[in-house]
Amino acid sequence: MTLSADGLRAPRADDAEAIAALFAGSRSLDAREVRSWFANPSFDPTNDFRVLERDGHVVGYADVHAEADRLSVDWIAGDEDAGHVLLDWAEERARAEGMGRLVAWAWPGSDVNENVARSRGFTPVRSSLEMQVPLDDATPEPAWPEGVSIRTVRNGEEHEVHALGEEAFAGGNDFRPTPFEEWAAWWHDERKRLDLWFAAEADGAIVGVALCEAERTGTRGLGWLETLAVRRSWRRRGLGRALLFHSFRELRALGRTAVGLSVAAENPTGAVRLYESVGMRPVSRRVLYEKRLLDASAL
Repeated sequence: MTLSADGLRAPRADDAEAIAALFAGSRSLDAREVRSWFANPSFDPTNDFRVLERDGHVVGYADVHAEADRLSVDWIAGDEDAGHVLLDWAEERARAEGMGRLVAWAWPGSDVNENVARSRGFTPVRSSLEMQVPLDDATPEPAWPEGVSIRTVRNGEEHEVHALGEEAFAGGNDFRPTPFEEWAAWWHDERKRLDLWFAAEADGAIVGVALCEAERTGTRGLGWLETLAVRRSWRRRGLGRALLFHSFRELRALGRTAVGLSVAAENPTGAVRLYESVGMRPVSRRVLYEKRLLDASAL
């Protein structure tokens, strides 16, 4: 019997542990990370977040975010009945807001997400890879292009770093500009370490960045490269490769035994080939599913 939507409600701060537990095995996070979602100014938790409760236990979670003509839903469910309730809510929101498409991520290892999405008429449109490489003391020293020096990002340079990233990723699949305030909120105090934000500088300007985290939440010993961005005019000069090796060496100095990152599998800049060239290999894949809700003539 399909689960009733009566237990669908906005989350409370004390739901964070249960939400994190739902993602176990699919996504590395903890309750502190979940609570940071609630504080992000780009969301209204009362309207944009839902948990599904059954017999006093949280059995599903979803949040939605408007992106041009589509609504994006990030969700996880303990069983297929819960998944249908969550996607019923997301579809209702998308239709009410006149969105032509609903897109939903299926996290690695979550057969529930994939089965529910496919049964509702969603089709896969693209995927994202998590790639990792073991770290040891043999990581090569970076070979910087002529005229480039490396340093850490300074306080007050966040706007410049954000703008560089927006420029670098603008040609990607389904690129959506991210307002500075939204981007900055993801780098809350627990994640942001300027000593691990590396800036490649040439002629007094930042031409590339690697924004690292000392350890990926929930994965002991795994350093994380959240963002690698190179200004377009500086591509194909070896700068991205140099930033990777510099990041690997710095994370190794902190005692990390591996480093990981996430990248679009169909990245048009050749990022996957670059990562493979420095020894990184895919360890998991998540798939983006899409459902069209309106005929093109109705948009």
